[in-house]
Amino acid sequence: MEKRITLIFANGILDYPTGLADLLDQAVLIIAADGGANHCERFNITPDILLGDLDSIAPANLAKYKKKGIAITQHPTRKDATDLELALDLAVEKDSQPIWLVGALGGRWDMSLANIMVAASDKYRERKIFLLGQDCSMQILHPGKIHPITGMPDQKISLLPLKNDAHGVTLKGFEY
Repeated sequence: MEKRITLIFANGILDYPTGLADLLDQAVLIIAADGGANHCERFNITPDILLGDLDSIAPANLAKYKKKGIAITQHPTRKDATDLELALDLAVEKDSQPIWLVGALGGRWDMSLANIMVAASDKYRERKIFLLGQDCSMQILHPGKIHPITGMPDQKISLLPLKNDAHGVTLKGFEY
């Protein structure tokens, strides 16, 4: 299997989600966004890069990553972007596609919604961005493109517009 995806670990509530092992097999780059490094450590995953203001990573994990020589970029606590947004910006800078966000959902609803809205930002409209949660996955779809969506019989698929009305949506094979 060709390695081609970027995984970004965020600091949401996370047990080992279904599908993560397959994503790890395809990952060419793993970024831990601050406290997302705690998930990496718990799952025995070594990130390529750790970034953020480093206020959420366990001190023992930070020390371990420093000792391993993991690339660490510390940002100031007072900044105009979340650690997840900084990680997405880095993935874009490295021309990553697709990007999977792990640990961006769950826990505080305000943070889950903020993470979804950051991922849906127009500045990432040229990227394929997915979010992997405990019991779901999401794909951010931007207007003006064709987005084939395939699923399995009886699988639940929801389409929710985040901005304005959705126009020109065509569904085939959906029951209701």
